[in-house]
Amino acid sequence: MDAFQRQRELHSRFINGEEIDPSEIRSEIFESWKRSKKTVDPYMKRNTELLAEEDFKRLRLKYKEIIEITVPVMQNLYDMINDGGIEIGLVAAEKENNYILEIIGDELALRQSKYINCIPGSNWAEHITGTSASTVALFEDKPFQIYPFENFVCLLKDNTQAAAPIHDPETREIIGALTIAGNFKLVHPHTLGMTVALVNLIEKQIMTTRVQKKAEIENSYKTLLIESAAIGLIAIDSKMMVTHINKKAMQTFGFSKDIVGYNIISALSEVFETFKSTKRFSDVLMCDDCVTDELINISSKSGTIRCAISIRCIDLNEQRIGKVITVQEMSRLDTMIARTIGNNARVTFNDLIGINEQFLRCIENAIKVSDSRSSILLLGESGTGKDLFAQSIHNASTRSNQPYFAINCAAIPHELIGSELFGYVEGAFTGAKKNGNPGKFELANGGTLFLDEIGDMPLDMQTSLLRVLEEKAITRIGGQASIPIDVRIIAATNKNLKIEFEKGNFREDLYYRLNVISIDIPPLRKRRTDIPLLIDHMIKTTSARLGKLPVNADTSYVLACTLYDWPGNVRELQNVIERSINLSNRKLLTTDLLPEHITKNNNEIDNLHEANLKQYSKTIESEIIKACIKKYANVRKAAKELGISKSTLYRKLNQE
Repeated sequence: MDAFQRQRELHSRFINGEEIDPSEIRSEIFESWKRSKKTVDPYMKRNTELLAEEDFKRLRLKYKEIIEITVPVMQNLYDMINDGGIEIGLVAAEKENNYILEIIGDELALRQSKYINCIPGSNWAEHITGTSASTVALFEDKPFQIYPFENFVCLLKDNTQAAAPIHDPETREIIGALTIAGNFKLVHPHTLGMTVALVNLIEKQIMTTRVQKKAEIENSYKTLLIESAAIGLIAIDSKMMVTHINKKAMQTFGFSKDIVGYNIISALSEVFETFKSTKRFSDVLMCDDCVTDELINISSKSGTIRCAISIRCIDLNEQRIGKVITVQEMSRLDTMIARTIGNNARVTFNDLIGINEQFLRCIENAIKVSDSRSSILLLGESGTGKDLFAQSIHNASTRSNQPYFAINCAAIPHELIGSELFGYVEGAFTGAKKNGNPGKFELANGGTLFLDEIGDMPLDMQTSLLRVLEEKAITRIGGQASIPIDVRIIAATNKNLKIEFEKGNFREDLYYRLNVISIDIPPLRKRRTDIPLLIDHMIKTTSARLGKLPVNADTSYVLACTLYDWPGNVRELQNVIERSINLSNRKLLTTDLLPEHITKNNNEIDNLHEANLKQYSKTIESEIIKACIKKYANVRKAAKELGISKSTLYRKLNQE
């Protein structure tokens, strides 16, 4: 009896429950038969364990990587063998299940496999279809070949298979198996070696593909980060050749073509007008050490580019192989700083309280000129709210999202006002900061600069200011480069500048330059009808700011404030209200909380007959009502402003 016949006899005896000598069968086969006998019908006609279509789609998506790599290898092998009856299969190892993902073979072999449901999506795990090459290979985690009648189910009695497990090249976890199967007359002993070689190739290809994808992802992230950077980035090699440049750097330097592969110095020479500009940059690039925030002015056809240059060296094995250059446009950096620390314009025209006709005309005119590029001169006594008007004008303009800076020309020492306005370069004077410092004109570029108390500006600074207004450019103290600026000037003074220039204290040409549009804000004593409204508004805002409960002011308190002339204007009134709220422990503000210089008129109020007191109060109320009606031209809005109902407002109007 030959080996083939003996194997068939042993298989038949085992599935019929007879005892056999295990030494006559390979141990892996015998152990698999024992496991299979518990759950598998050896006489099954076909496999009935098939995945639903949606489940199989999900499985293929999970194993997309191995499918994309393995299927071309399977196809190449099949094309090379070109033998009918041979099938090459890819199996997914899903816990205790072995699902067929792909099968490649000739039409006859595939038709026979389909008959027994050996198709993609079918489960050929050991507990379902018994012993096979793939089940033993996956269980034992080693390549394995099976011969006729070593398969447990009879429907595979003439089938020979060679299988090898496929491992994840990183975790070494089993992820599947490659199988070559066919009639025992077509499959040879060397088939197993070929299967193992292909699996090794597949595992290496998986690793290579992952490394490539990881590199692609990393490069994509690097490119995205480099191109998303708000600063210019240039990489050069040891020969000063550009290896990478992002769009921001191209834009900053005005390169019209990609300069990768070009010498950086030669590329810059084509763009910059002067050799001096290029040389300054070249000197920094040639430095052996790292450079941090080196300020460089580069003159090009489009103007002066002010940049902060930083350089980091790239060394490999103690050898310099390149450098990375970062280029930060100072104009952008200055704008960022200005937006962070300089935009202190909080007030809008809606925050200006008043119904006085002259005051309302000032607001109306200020609104009209908000978007004008012309300079504005705000006139008025101290405390009338010139700074509030300046903020409101800025916030009503198209520059509202740009920087807003305010400088009190009277508060800055003479020797410092120049550097405060125009900035300075490194070494301009003793104590000057390294790399210099931008002035308010640079920081306010694109926005608004409010020059308060302009009448107190020194004459030499007036000359510099006039030049800036005419040339639209500044030069830092100690520097030579002209820096273009776009700043809207709002100036303010409590002095009569016409008298000042007649005295020789103010430049006449600067006066006319600033006085293109002038707005004369009335003092509080000329807008007494606004005082009750201001008191009410200030009580509410000040109480909230101080964390105190809201209070009211009685009639005598309001009348005393209305009779006072307020030399400090609105600012003085605000201080008095805050003082009263701090001193009060009641829900009502009374005249005893007012400073003595305001209550000196109390005797006059106390001496008024009650009827006269009521009449005075009604007169003020009447003026306020009329002003509100005129301002809003709408009874409902006027009533809302006054804090009374519409019916109450009609009643008060009828009483007049």
